[in-house]
Amino acid sequence: MIRYSILYRAPPSAEAPMTTKKPDWDHIRVFLALARTGSLRAASQELGVSQPTLGRHLSALEDVVGVVLFDRLPEGLRMTEAGRDLRPRAEAMEEAAFAFHRQGDAISGIRDRQVRLTASAWSALFLAGQINSKPDGLYLEIRQSDDTQLLTKREADFAVRHGLPLTGDFITKRLGTISCAIYATERLAYDMRGMGPDRVFSDAPWICFSEEFDLYESQRWLLAHIDGNKPLFRAGNTAMLQNALRTGIGAGILPCFLGDRDPALARVSRPIETLDSDIWLIVHRDLRAAEGIKQATNWVADIYKRRVMQLSGARASGGEGMELK
Repeated sequence: MIRYSILYRAPPSAEAPMTTKKPDWDHIRVFLALARTGSLRAASQELGVSQPTLGRHLSALEDVVGVVLFDRLPEGLRMTEAGRDLRPRAEAMEEAAFAFHRQGDAISGIRDRQVRLTASAWSALFLAGQINSKPDGLYLEIRQSDDTQLLTKREADFAVRHGLPLTGDFITKRLGTISCAIYATERLAYDMRGMGPDRVFSDAPWICFSEEFDLYESQRWLLAHIDGNKPLFRAGNTAMLQNALRTGIGAGILPCFLGDRDPALARVSRPIETLDSDIWLIVHRDLRAAEGIKQATNWVADIYKRRVMQLSGARASGGEGMELK
């Protein structure tokens, strides 16, 4: 006896699964870049992608979510209420992606590429000057920056800073202190010492950093003491300032580890205690155990420990120059 089974097959329209468009991660990255910069041009520079490509990504994302995220205005882009509502979700996705990659780096031990350090200006100069003592097999990149977000965005593996981060899941360690003093050529320093603490700021010529550094403590201190007198020159970075000091045009502030080792310069003052700056090592918690980062952070901590006298400006004679407050 032959038995037949009749199988019911639903119509294709009923059997096929529902298809829902999902946002592409590249669309989200473009959305966040536009949200942070406010223009296609700035976002294009940040991401290294052409403006037409950014526009296509944005249009594709708006098509997926079914709302307009930015109003296109003659003066640029303006985020809509819908865009503002979605931004925290996009930022959460971004942080999850960064955490995923950081964990991957930690698992791999970061053995096959150089470890990337981001450091404040004076710390970057100091560590670059000690690079000949790094361990064999440690490939290190030092980038000068004060932006702690470089750690979150995986653009750096750990940081050395003059202060602690306000947010983020970081492990921190105090490395030591960097002291600074006033330096000038020997001839100008001699003349300034003769002026005494009461007249030196009003009578001597001064140079300092450019206006973008006016919020730095050492810059604020100097500008307050010269009390409205116009600096003869403003420098865009420490190396430029140091070279200007060598010409004898004026006096200025340098970290002691640089000024004391420059044969063309002499101390005008003792290290200025109120400007001592604590230095911190900062590493993301996800990466603290990675082999390459452990090696690099141990080297950095050891360098600051072994060079404490150099960083503090301590000298056998007790320190030359005037006491300034």
